Amino acid sequence: MNEKEEKEGDLLFPQERREYPRVAVNVKVRYRVLGDSKEDLELAKKFNPEEIFRVFKENETVNISTSGLLMYSNESIPEKSIAAVNFYMPLPGLSSTCTALAETIRCIKTASGRYLVALKFLKITHHDMTKYKYLTLTEILAIKGAEIKLD
Repeated sequence: MNEKEEKEGDLLFPQERREYPRVAVNVKVRYRVLGDSKEDLELAKKFNPEEIFRVFKENETVNISTSGLLMYSNESIPEKSIAAVNFYMPLPGLSSTCTALAETIRCIKTASGRYLVALKFLKITHHDMTKYKYLTLTEILAIKGAEIKLD
């Protein structure tokens, strides 16, 4: 059998070429956009999650990578604005909570009226995955995003 015949029955998946591969995972994300007020600047500087997330909005992620996340929002978030994010990934045997400061890279209005917001992590201030520090997010998950089933 030649190489062409061998590949005819195979599904071909595109190769991920990004420096930080995305993992399609849909989880709730709490976020708070921090403004230029003195109070917000102090919150960002000290970054006390309990204080920051006394006021928050909630939506869901589309995908997550080691460099940031893509999430839905019900309102437009200006590019370059700073946001605090908090999410929990309930993966079997590897549940994790992550809190970070992030910069809005892009915000696009969808046909449904919601917004897709791309956030780049500036500083991950808390996570409970320290025992996995030598692995990348993709290696930790070691599963395909479409196969994640969260009940």
